[in-house]
Amino acid sequence: MACLGRSPQRSFGQVRREHSSRTALLGHALGVGLFCAVPTALQAQAAERAEQSAPAPALADLVSVDAGATCLDRDTLIERIERWRQHASVDLSIRVQVRGDPELATRVFFSVVRVGTPPTERVLNNAPAECDQLHSAVALSIALAIDAILSADRATLLAPVAIAPKVTPPPVAKPGLRRSGGPSRYVEVGLMGGASVGVVTNLAAAGLPRLQFAPLPWFAVAVTGLATRDGRATIAGADGQFSASVLAAGLDACAGGETLERLSFFMCAGARGGQFVTDGSGYSPAYHRSFPWWALASSGQARAWIVPSVGIGIGVEALFALVPRDLVAYGSNGSPSLTRSVPRVGLSIAVGPVFRFF
Repeated sequence: MACLGRSPQRSFGQVRREHSSRTALLGHALGVGLFCAVPTALQAQAAERAEQSAPAPALADLVSVDAGATCLDRDTLIERIERWRQHASVDLSIRVQVRGDPELATRVFFSVVRVGTPPTERVLNNAPAECDQLHSAVALSIALAIDAILSADRATLLAPVAIAPKVTPPPVAKPGLRRSGGPSRYVEVGLMGGASVGVVTNLAAAGLPRLQFAPLPWFAVAVTGLATRDGRATIAGADGQFSASVLAAGLDACAGGETLERLSFFMCAGARGGQFVTDGSGYSPAYHRSFPWWALASSGQARAWIVPSVGIGIGVEALFALVPRDLVAYGSNGSPSLTRSVPRVGLSIAVGPVFRFF
């Protein structure tokens, strides 16, 4: 009975002692785990705070500038980039290279790439010429490129950032002045005079009035006149003298326009038709003769405008007579004895006032 009574107690008591040992071991293990885990968590938290509080890399170490013909300043450009990005952090592996065109002050090349990646250069055409605007425009483009690289898995090649060119309003033309290619129409009256060579016989005074209508800025139609006279012409070996004159009109088609402000130029081609008249003096008898005269004409017409409606005109005109012409002195028996040929190619030069009506 005593044995039976003690066996269950020892057995029960042995079980109680084993359960207590396992509980003690479990508690010891938990204590060691907590002791190790708490410092590890504290170290991770401290590392995270240190990483967050670490200063961002300075742009000054990442940006290189070659100004070229531009007015780019490295310090000013870096300050503008930081202003656009609001001092956001920059990856240390990013490099920014800026290069101004060696000739054009409004063209800038730049690249924003990661270290180890071949640079892809982008160009800003028609960048502002004013230095302050130029720095702002280039800095904005670089800031956008940096943000795009940082937000696109650091590998996307960016399309060039377009900078809208600075639009300069065209100069306002003075009333009445017409630029080449403009829509203005006008009527021009030229009262020009000068001299002719080879049109009649010798050097002779000439008048070349001109009425010109321009339906288009580059095209004009002109009605022209020609009056030239040599009053003391002679035939070698014959007594007496004579006058030779041409009175004609013609039509020209002209192409050109106003090449510079207050200066216009037209090239013209056309034809002339009229009468070639001779009057003898000191001959017996002295004949008066008048025959048709036809010629092709080519001229250059330049105008310098003092005011929009009044200017000075200069015209140089070449004439080619379609029919050869001889002047003849007859002998006493009425047969031709002496002859003088009139040149078929002549030249006239005229200068005078020109008036425009709009």
